[in-house]
Amino acid sequence: MLAMGGLLLAGSAWGQEPVDVRIGFLLNFARFVEWPETHLQPQAPLRICLAPGDVNMATQLGQLAQQDIKGRPIQVKQVARGSDVDGCHVLYLPAETPGEASTWLRAALQTGALTIGDLPDFIQAGGMIGLVPVGGRYRFDINLGVARRADLRVSSQLLKLAGTVK
Repeated sequence: MLAMGGLLLAGSAWGQEPVDVRIGFLLNFARFVEWPETHLQPQAPLRICLAPGDVNMATQLGQLAQQDIKGRPIQVKQVARGSDVDGCHVLYLPAETPGEASTWLRAALQTGALTIGDLPDFIQAGGMIGLVPVGGRYRFDINLGVARRADLRVSSQLLKLAGTVK
């Protein structure tokens, strides 16, 4: 776990672009969350979905197809609206996402997708993990209640690193 914390802090400390740091967070969050078999079958690929709004993030996420998380290949999918999130295991909502976050979050909760975003007040709006920019770095907050309602299990190690757990 210390490696995870070091990786996340080092990314921002070395002056990486914010999109690189957010991708690092996203991948590490997926490593420390478990989905029930009803949402993610054994050996199935992990599907990371991206809501519209951040073109740079979409481009870089598309390059992750060669990587894996916990032995699962990664599939990246761009989704145009909340009704398209069926089959997503992770849904990232960038700050530039058009429309109401609540529409996206309701749809994701019904499908058991882990929701990650950097929208203002993300966890208060019903998101699971919110990235919060602080002085040129990012910290993250977790809404554990929402994650549990989606039957997701968040590692205690990840919870210890969160700025706020709700």
